[in-house]
Amino acid sequence: MDKTNIRTGGSISWAEREEMIKEYLSGCYSKIELWKKYTGQTEEHGQLLNWMRKLGYIQGDPKLKQTKLVSSPRQQFTILDKPENDKDPVELQKKIKELEKQLEVAQLKVEGYELMIDIAEKELKIPIRKKSDTK
Repeated sequence: MDKTNIRTGGSISWAEREEMIKEYLSGCYSKIELWKKYTGQTEEHGQLLNWMRKLGYIQGDPKLKQTKLVSSPRQQFTILDKPENDKDPVELQKKIKELEKQLEVAQLKVEGYELMIDIAEKELKIPIRKKSDTK
């Protein structure tokens, strides 16, 4: 393969990276075979494993060399989900206002519940709240 067809890991799109990972997990190719297929290079230096961590295919501490496959990849990576990030700023402001109203209602409910407990404890003369020193 000549030098014009050699790519670096950084030039590979996230869609291609995910495709590489899926091919690797299928068991049909080794990491080196896939790396050579997509980049033209013969050494991948742990890039595929790093991408698997970033995309949520595996979890674990790379320092401890403990990893486990995740059943639903990318479950915690919403930063790559385009539909949420492509929203109109006006829509986002509306959503913020709506969430602020919901927060205010929730805070009022909490205050109401605390007041109800205070009244019940006072009138019934029994402790309702759990004490911090109880087991």
